[in-house]
Amino acid sequence: MYVTLKWIGVLMALFLVRFSVLGNGLGSVSGKVLDREGNALVGVSASIESIGKGDVTNLDGHFRISQIPYGNYVLLVKGLGLEEKRVSLTLSEHAEHVQLEVRLNRVAHAMQEVLVTGRKETDYVNEYSFVGTKLQSRVMDVPQTITSVTKELIEDQQAFLVTDVVQNLAGVNQYSAYDDLTIRGFRNGYETGYRLVNGLRSGYGYGTSFFRVPLTVNLESVEVLKGPGAALFGDINPGGTVNLVTKKPLEEDRKAVSFSVGSFQAMRSTLDMTGPLNKDKSLLYRLNIGFEDTKTFREVNDRSSLMIAPTVTFRPTDKTTVNAELIYSKFDGYLDRGMGIRGGDLYALPRSFTLSQPSDYYRVNDVSLNASLNHRLTDRLSFNAAYMKFVYHEELSEHRTLNTFADAPANTIMNLRYLEKKVNEYTDNLSTYFSASGHTGSLQHNLILGLDYISFQTDKRGHQWEAREMEVDGQRVPLTFDLNNPTYELRDPSKYIRRPLASFFLDYLNASYSTTGLYVQDQVGISDRLKLLMGLRYEMFRDQREYGSGEEKVHQNVWLPRLGLNYQVRDNLNYFASYSQGFKPIDPAFVRNPENYGGTEPFDSESSYQVESGLKGEFLGKRLFSTLSFFHIEKRNMLVNTGQLTEAGNPIYRQNGRVKSQGVEVEATGSITPGLNLSVNYAFNHTEVLASDLEGEEGLQTPNAPRHSAGLWAKYTFSEAGLEGFGLAIGGNYVGDRRMELQVQDVRTGDWVWEYWPSYTVVNAAAFYRVNKFKLSLNVNNVFDEYYFVGGYDYQRAFPGAPRNFILSMGYTF
Repeated sequence: MYVTLKWIGVLMALFLVRFSVLGNGLGSVSGKVLDREGNALVGVSASIESIGKGDVTNLDGHFRISQIPYGNYVLLVKGLGLEEKRVSLTLSEHAEHVQLEVRLNRVAHAMQEVLVTGRKETDYVNEYSFVGTKLQSRVMDVPQTITSVTKELIEDQQAFLVTDVVQNLAGVNQYSAYDDLTIRGFRNGYETGYRLVNGLRSGYGYGTSFFRVPLTVNLESVEVLKGPGAALFGDINPGGTVNLVTKKPLEEDRKAVSFSVGSFQAMRSTLDMTGPLNKDKSLLYRLNIGFEDTKTFREVNDRSSLMIAPTVTFRPTDKTTVNAELIYSKFDGYLDRGMGIRGGDLYALPRSFTLSQPSDYYRVNDVSLNASLNHRLTDRLSFNAAYMKFVYHEELSEHRTLNTFADAPANTIMNLRYLEKKVNEYTDNLSTYFSASGHTGSLQHNLILGLDYISFQTDKRGHQWEAREMEVDGQRVPLTFDLNNPTYELRDPSKYIRRPLASFFLDYLNASYSTTGLYVQDQVGISDRLKLLMGLRYEMFRDQREYGSGEEKVHQNVWLPRLGLNYQVRDNLNYFASYSQGFKPIDPAFVRNPENYGGTEPFDSESSYQVESGLKGEFLGKRLFSTLSFFHIEKRNMLVNTGQLTEAGNPIYRQNGRVKSQGVEVEATGSITPGLNLSVNYAFNHTEVLASDLEGEEGLQTPNAPRHSAGLWAKYTFSEAGLEGFGLAIGGNYVGDRRMELQVQDVRTGDWVWEYWPSYTVVNAAAFYRVNKFKLSLNVNNVFDEYYFVGGYDYQRAFPGAPRNFILSMGYTF
């Protein structure tokens, strides 16, 4: 009886709702949005703000808004790079449906709007990017592959470090546990790569800061421009350029807070606040704060991380936008140098095994100021300037491997070295350019003319000392570590025997590097479907160092061209092709005193080029973005650290004459249905050392470069009655086997051989529940507890991946 009455009540309620709707009178508005040439505009917003209803144009430029009560309204039509238009309309019983055709003018210099005032989308697709052309361009229209991970995917995977997101990037994998990646077969980190922040060179990924992985707390997205980006950014590694895009202020009030707890005694908390600071919304703010405290899965490797990142955007006029952003980051813990491989057996020791001692420490403070200006001089001409100051401070005390075994080839006792260091690094980056649009006959131009200045300096007051022996009962005893009987204690370095300061550290303290780049770029629209990109950069590298014996200067100048073609095969499908060159100047220390680094003559600078071609498509009403790319890269004079040290303590280097990388990548990101979000990628990458001065290396793949790799993340949110707000996700990644960077000694024969990190597959899963403004999520990583290695160098420095672990998070948006 109760059930019957319940259903009767439901039917009556539905009847009353239907009756009410008919009685009030409802209409609709539909139409098509075109540009001035009559081409359909896709992804343009059409909305009636007074009632909170709207739609987005489909591939044919059509939109429709239904269930609108009779009355007078204003329809707002707008899109990125387009002038806004407001259309007045009236719905009544005599005009229940209004049909419109709206034509919008393109605005070539609205490119800073998204970069400065924030990305408002809430999905996995990053439709626009700054890194490909220095203009806020549609990724579809850039004739080079750009791969992105948005903040929504970062949040769903609860990725706290930048290295946690690489599984979502085709052709990108970890080289080690540091800020150290392999992109299209080439290392990107330490001496071989830089991390851009909002298109500016930061202190991340290069020099000593390479050991500190950036947090994702304040990131809007992580982008990778595949191939050499030298024509835009100077001396960039040929595999790709990583750009960290920070969160910017929004015009509406938003606040979000989260608290997390997980494996390895992990605790996290984040806060994200944004909105206007005055009534006319000319002053906006955003504040991101993140904190983590965890023991990690590695023994003697606790860490505590804090980031505070306030941002302010000021728009004094409708033609001028100023943005200022301060980022402070603090790390207190240990420097994880990886684990040793006992007796040649990769799995002989637990993943938690470490050489670090309880008395060790690794303390880092870095702070950066990023300021930018965009001023529209006319409708077709704008001036842009951006500046970043990055200061890095490090204090280190560590026990680490000397990269040799005391009982080789048995490989059970490792030789150690003790290092104590205190250093500061300073990076300055100024970028200025004019951008203009216009026509010459039937050709449309988007022209950029600019100048970049970058400098990197170290503090000469820094210091480091090293020991490889200690004094015991008046005797000199080597520092060693027994892998069979490890000991962990509070060590007393005063008993260690100091070595003379190595010349490589003197070179480091005297580092004073600067480069100036002049560049011009033109995006030429030949027709509605065919566009060309032409760029040329003249780079002037200046390295000046002062020693007791005098001043040393190394000057290197180079032309860096870039060519690209983009053809619209269909409204939702573009073909692209491009050619770009790369160049990396050699450190002057390798020119001034090559014998200190194992050379008999000055080392050569590195050069590279890439040829790329492929397809980019938008499908399912622009909900799904996909890229298919084919590439060929060659690099000459690749500098390789042998892992060996001179008697004075300097690292020994060599150079490979020629290395190639070629392959194919495919990726798709977006929504299959409103409830199913997807990120999937696959990369086939064949790398080969074509010329090497090391016997047996020719014909081998480059270090830590898998031939096959893939990633997947699929999230489904239920909408059925009783399951609203509940969702499940499944994902993971596959990485094929990778050659070690250095040869290792066979424990049976004593021969020096090349070994490989085994392939692995890691499966991750998540469940979440969202009700109103509250979200509860549980992520389980490495579900099947795979023992794997993310990368490494040799038997002395291997980096295992984390065992099965979980993170439980509670978040509230208000």
